[in-house]
Amino acid sequence: MRTGLFLCYLVLSASAVFATPAAAREAPKMVSLSTGSNVATWTITPAASPTVRARATPIVYLHGGPGLYTEDRRIEMGRAFVDAGFTTVFYDQIGSGQSERIPASEYTLARMVADLEALRVSLGAEKMVLWGNSWGAQLALMYAQAYPNRTAGFVLTSPGNFPGETFRRDYNVTKRTSVTIGRPLTAAINQIDRKGGAAEPGVSQIESGRLLDAVTSADLLEGMVCKTSTVTQEALPGGGNLFVNRMVQKEVASVRTTWTALPRVPTLILRGSCDFIAPASANRYASVLGSTVTPLSNIGHGLIEDPAQVRHTLNAFAVGPLATLP
Repeated sequence: MRTGLFLCYLVLSASAVFATPAAAREAPKMVSLSTGSNVATWTITPAASPTVRARATPIVYLHGGPGLYTEDRRIEMGRAFVDAGFTTVFYDQIGSGQSERIPASEYTLARMVADLEALRVSLGAEKMVLWGNSWGAQLALMYAQAYPNRTAGFVLTSPGNFPGETFRRDYNVTKRTSVTIGRPLTAAINQIDRKGGAAEPGVSQIESGRLLDAVTSADLLEGMVCKTSTVTQEALPGGGNLFVNRMVQKEVASVRTTWTALPRVPTLILRGSCDFIAPASANRYASVLGSTVTPLSNIGHGLIEDPAQVRHTLNAFAVGPLATLP
């Protein structure tokens, strides 16, 4: 069965409202947004330095999914921006990770965009640089279409399928082989795909999230690295939400727009040579943003084979094209 699910790991307990924090990370700051969403955030600020100017424009990380969460390694990756003077903000999107669960019917693409704008306001920032990873690139594009004057730049890493368009997936370049979707997860997917948010409470957000976490950690994780990769992937915190994944993904697939509102701002698009998403998708992002795709050799969708190469590329963009930002 083709699930359309992305990277996820571990599980939530059946009675939890928030996921257990990862051991390597400080507890999040919970922020109550004007939309009514309570989201978990982590803010990394640059150290005082006589040689590096602190920037007023934050970089905001948009994690993959939809329905996933912030990973520890992304926070570490973000130090490439912090070292260049940029405060870098990470958050778990509503319904996922350590952020609050809300009624399933309220998980919409519009809510995700509205939450991001409300987060900008809460930060007191005039504009943001949007760092979108995988599905986060889709969210970045949707936000910029709605709020072009609030978007100062784009960093799109392993961008997901371009909104409203379908591109083939090639897992032959990855370590992934077969995927087994058990009956409980299949039943939950079918219910959510048919009924949307109305599938709740018959389908529990917590229990279906546990099923999502289990199958991705057991079967789908190997699709994130090159076939020849020998890296060991870290244990991640978990906290996936199947409702968010299925419902928002369905909306993104049906997007129809001319993308005429998108701003022309500094843009970096990174794609690994072993990414399972076709290069044509990344090229579509480049086309509508007036940019190009920066290739990364022997790196998969997860961008974990060569952290030094990725961090160097991000830092070069921060001290180069982004250097003109306040």
